[in-house]
Amino acid sequence: MAGNRGFFGSLFDFSFRSFVFPKLVSFLYFVLFALLTLCAAGIIAGAFLGYASEYEVSPWIVLAVTPFVYLLYLVILRMGLETAIVLFRIYENTTRIAERSQDQGQG
Repeated sequence: MAGNRGFFGSLFDFSFRSFVFPKLVSFLYFVLFALLTLCAAGIIAGAFLGYASEYEVSPWIVLAVTPFVYLLYLVILRMGLETAIVLFRIYENTTRIAERSQDQGQG
């Protein structure tokens, strides 16, 4: 099956029978997770350094709300990536089923 190629094999597959995204999803999740964590930490640090007072928001409110928003974004990120992976797996399984039915039809 063409879907078993490595990263560079998939990258240069001009027939698009092998996909790059499933091979990158773990790395992409790690990078986005790290960026999201840095943003949340920056928001909390900024609130205590006085940036929240410019918007007349208490640093304690920022400290209380930021973890919930962080977790919400993390769940949305994870669900989006999982949805994409499920679509790729549906494609792979459908391809296997089609190949098996072609083999049975010829034999």
